[in-house]
Amino acid sequence: MSVVDFELFKKHVRADDFADDDDKLEAILESAEVEVINATNRTKEELFEMGGGEFPKPLVMAVLMIGAQKYAYPEGIVNGAAGSIAYGPEALIKQYRRLV
Repeated sequence: MSVVDFELFKKHVRADDFADDDDKLEAILESAEVEVINATNRTKEELFEMGGGEFPKPLVMAVLMIGAQKYAYPEGIVNGAAGSIAYGPEALIKQYRRLV
């Protein structure tokens, strides 16, 4: 089950007026969701509980931001930094991170 609405993601990346990239976008969205959930050191169920039965809005925004970055830069390199979560999403994720 996806935690972020696919149509919302398509609007966020401005791809809502065509379907050519839908398979790619679905894979990117799934990847971004996994990345955000893993970054919290929590389960999806724990996060839904923390959000009162829905995925917390700050984490939805983090998924959208990371997904948009992956769509715009499919090779994963932005300003010379490869493979790291950008500061904006990191700040949104931080409040939900379990310290282990």
